[in-house]
Amino acid sequence: MSFVASKMINASGKMAKLIGTNLYGDGGLTPNTGSSLNSTIDLDGFTAAIDDGSNYPIYGGITRSNIATGANNGINAYYANPTAFSLGAVQTAYGSAWFGVEKPDMLATTQPVWDAFWNKLQPQQRFNDETSDVHVGFRSFFWNGAQVVVDQYLPVLAGNYTMYGLNTSYIYLYVSDIPKYQFGFSGRKEAQNTDDVAGQYFFAGDMIVSAPRLMFRLVFQNL
Repeated sequence: MSFVASKMINASGKMAKLIGTNLYGDGGLTPNTGSSLNSTIDLDGFTAAIDDGSNYPIYGGITRSNIATGANNGINAYYANPTAFSLGAVQTAYGSAWFGVEKPDMLATTQPVWDAFWNKLQPQQRFNDETSDVHVGFRSFFWNGAQVVVDQYLPVLAGNYTMYGLNTSYIYLYVSDIPKYQFGFSGRKEAQNTDDVAGQYFFAGDMIVSAPRLMFRLVFQNL
């Protein structure tokens, strides 16, 4: 077995985990302040993008209130903190992010929320999807035409359980046009005063949500 090959596989898996987790971050913003985007290395993830302005008043360098106020206006998404998980809360959020033909097509959540969702549906309402184009090891079911999926990189924070309603047509991941930062490898470099060698993978880019008002975020306190 090639020890070097196994290390390379570990490194690529670690990079995927870092980016996958970063997708749900806030880009290092300080909640509830008017501070502009800073220069941290984190992606400007869904937490900062999918907000009504109460937690993250600025997104993408734009002050949300300069365009409009209130949920689903301007670049404001629908955001709520229900006391407990309920189909009614999900339906309200889903309906609030539905404009014309545009609506969330993927509901991403944690395993506990997915289980609670699945258990509340009647048997005749469950439709397992085995032909989805989402091939990351999970199964999904459809609800209101949207896939409800589990993402193990979505963090469970302090007992709160989060669900994101995503319209994937308005989510963009930009990657540097410099080959070195397109998951390029630095090559093996020998460490000083030792025969150990090291190398790095590089990535430079950011995620942009161009229409937050077509999405929602729910943070359930209990299930």
